[in-house]
Amino acid sequence: MFKKVERQALYVWMYSLKWRKKLQRYGTIYYTSPKMKYVMMYVNSNRVAEVRKELNSKNYVKRVSLAHRKELDEHFVLKSSESKREEKE
Repeated sequence: MFKKVERQALYVWMYSLKWRKKLQRYGTIYYTSPKMKYVMMYVNSNRVAEVRKELNSKNYVKRVSLAHRKELDEHFVLKSSESKREEKE
């Protein structure tokens, strides 16, 4: 049976994008921005610290930052028109 693996997004800022193919060994490349020279990639959550440390040691990487999506609350509640009326009164 398929088992869900928790993943974390990393933003890897590079000096040159000609090295982006080398990043495939660390995780799945999801997006590349040629103008801003960064790569968004997904890495297994249990390997984030290890991969981040290793990428920071590479000479073609400027910096590595984590995506904060896991920290955000994704449960949004829409206010109904009735509750808006009650707030006005």
